[in-house]
Amino acid sequence: MKIQLNLDSLAVLLFCGDLVVDNTAALTQDEWLNVERKLKSSSRKTPSKLFGMNKDTLIDILGIEEYIAYKMIARLTTINDLLFALANLENEGISLTTKYEDNYPKILTSKLKKRAPLYLYYVGDLSITENHMVSVVGPQELEKRLNTYTKNIVTKIYDEEKVLVANGTKGTDAYALKTFLNLGGQAICFVSDHMFDKKKSYSKHIKEGRLLLLSAVDPFAYFNVTNALDRNIYVCGLSDVQIITATHINSGAVWFTTIQNFHYHWTKQMVLDDSRYGGNIRLLEMGAIKISYDDILSLLTLDQIIEKNEVVKEAEEILIDQMSIYEFLDE
Repeated sequence: MKIQLNLDSLAVLLFCGDLVVDNTAALTQDEWLNVERKLKSSSRKTPSKLFGMNKDTLIDILGIEEYIAYKMIARLTTINDLLFALANLENEGISLTTKYEDNYPKILTSKLKKRAPLYLYYVGDLSITENHMVSVVGPQELEKRLNTYTKNIVTKIYDEEKVLVANGTKGTDAYALKTFLNLGGQAICFVSDHMFDKKKSYSKHIKEGRLLLLSAVDPFAYFNVTNALDRNIYVCGLSDVQIITATHINSGAVWFTTIQNFHYHWTKQMVLDDSRYGGNIRLLEMGAIKISYDDILSLLTLDQIIEKNEVVKEAEEILIDQMSIYEFLDE
């Protein structure tokens, strides 16, 4: 597929992207959003106007900090390298979109706000993101009993013609994705590393139009903890519902993302009612929606299970000594 991007997209890729390796660091997401705000409050309005600005204009007219302006002018000199990298990406069959393109998944910007990725690498049909989406997460060590539950839940997702959102990790996630694809369902796999390798692994399903591969980082990137945690947030952003099969308190990425979600409300959370997992018990106490083994085997849809089990609490005034760390920092 030929990569076609507007000038606003080229601007964000030039100033913030990771395709070009350069001595000058790219702008961080927060730095870019600040530049974007200054543009909107000026007569320039759109990122494409940055191509015609010099350092003095950035500082004096837009009011951008000198250090940021220095980085931007340095990045402008790499435009040819960016175009070359985009051509190579196109030859590898990997496409790119940004928040300034019509095909960018709008659900990410509407739910994640300033946390939404500025750009996305993808392989497959982006229109898959326009459907109802559900993610299933759990331990990276497979358990026979949980496998049975996971198989039953992804079968229900398939029967309801929803899209499964996976995160490309081993264990529960990989098992759910494999089972779902074998059923014939449409899925999204949002990865945080080795996208190019995974493109080869899933080539059959991608060609059949049943799998969309997404990444917010360089398709050739290696594993990075920060990227993995960000990816988990993006999975929540895409999902109408996320189902947690099992977790233990303070046990890792699943627990951490779930706790974040209680504050930011990126997606509805359903947690398996199983007393063998301390994390499950605690999440249910905190207000996650219960889902039982009987619920999964029943004829009820996921929406009906949510309606049956969701407990709606009245808003309470939160005192300073009761705030979560996220509320205290006012992120």
